[in-house]
Amino acid sequence: MAHHIDPLLRRLNIASALPGEDVELLQNVRMTVRNLAPGEDLIRAGQVSHFSALVLSGMVCRYNMLGSGARQIMSFHIPGDIPDLQSLFLERMDHTVCALGPASMGLMPHEDLERVFRRSFNLASLMWRETLIDAAIFRQWIANIGGRPALSAMAHLFCEMISRARAVGLVGSDNSYRLALTQQDIGDALGLSIVHVNRTIRKLREMGCISWEPGLLTVLNWDALREAGDFDPAYLHTKAG
Repeated sequence: MAHHIDPLLRRLNIASALPGEDVELLQNVRMTVRNLAPGEDLIRAGQVSHFSALVLSGMVCRYNMLGSGARQIMSFHIPGDIPDLQSLFLERMDHTVCALGPASMGLMPHEDLERVFRRSFNLASLMWRETLIDAAIFRQWIANIGGRPALSAMAHLFCEMISRARAVGLVGSDNSYRLALTQQDIGDALGLSIVHVNRTIRKLREMGCISWEPGLLTVLNWDALREAGDFDPAYLHTKAG
């Protein structure tokens, strides 16, 4: 029977197969499921949190609102990710977590996670590994916004999302992935206008790299997309790239 913690188990098993006692520890973590509507915030910047949230289904993002009123998306998160794990140690959130399309989140009390980490050095190490990979992804996003031209940045983002989703079994046999991203979301992540996003997607289509429909990304030519994005998946530390 499926367990709410299963997306996290699939994610952690990328590094190494978890022993039975670690699986049991995670399955005993209390979890409250919260369903989010598209655009609904799970937790906002400045709030104090007493739980960390596991993405069970759908997609969420981390973002901040700038003084200009623009939204800067700083990361996308898929099932198996815990986008606010740092709230275990940082008193107040410095960003907002928001649903992109319908999403389901598993809220895990900090006290339960702390107990797990005290009992299992292996799980504590794997969670620390996840935060390091998270930081590596941030570094690539900085390069996307500050250094790569629009075509390369978007190709890199699509390669990253497909690679991360494939690693946890979310990509179809035809290299398609259902993701709840609008062109506005992509623009807010890459610092591009809607017009520029539309033009860049069209160019990637013309190059034969992708097929794009609302809610569905299909990679038609993986090698060409990787080359366009100058994408090296090593920073994701997955078995699939």
